[in-house]
Amino acid sequence: LQTLSKNDSMQQKIAHSERIYLLIEMCHEYPIVYDIIWALSFNQDIQQQLRSNSPFICKLTRLSRQPENEQMRKAIDGILWNLELNHENHPINDEHNKKVFDIMISYSHKEKALCKQIYDELINAGYRVWIDFDQMHGNVMDAMAQAIEQSNTVIICMSEQYRKS
Repeated sequence: LQTLSKNDSMQQKIAHSERIYLLIEMCHEYPIVYDIIWALSFNQDIQQQLRSNSPFICKLTRLSRQPENEQMRKAIDGILWNLELNHENHPINDEHNKKVFDIMISYSHKEKALCKQIYDELINAGYRVWIDFDQMHGNVMDAMAQAIEQSNTVIICMSEQYRKS
């Protein structure tokens, strides 16, 4: 089943049978089943079924913090990643979503053209981006400090010129 679980048509058949819960029940007794569920979790229908099983998601989250079995933890992290529930990389607290900007870009003005291209790509991808040529008002240092506090992520475009500044 572990090998078959990687096959798209097999994944779809398992998804349509809605029997993923049988595999979930087997996880405690047979940890290899986490590897099977990981392979199956690439299928969107199975992802939906897994997400709707709150006790299983809680169990995965708890087990992902326990380092005893490296292979099992790797499979669990893979499942959480596929379900976009990897709490280490995707915080679920409201503080994360209250930020004004998704990304702040810090750079040397010598690289302004390149950073403008990065900025444009991020904006086109739907991110809320702070960059000084777009958002600079008042004291430069205060504006940058405020931008850092109001952003979820800071991208530093490191260069020799940036390092010197």
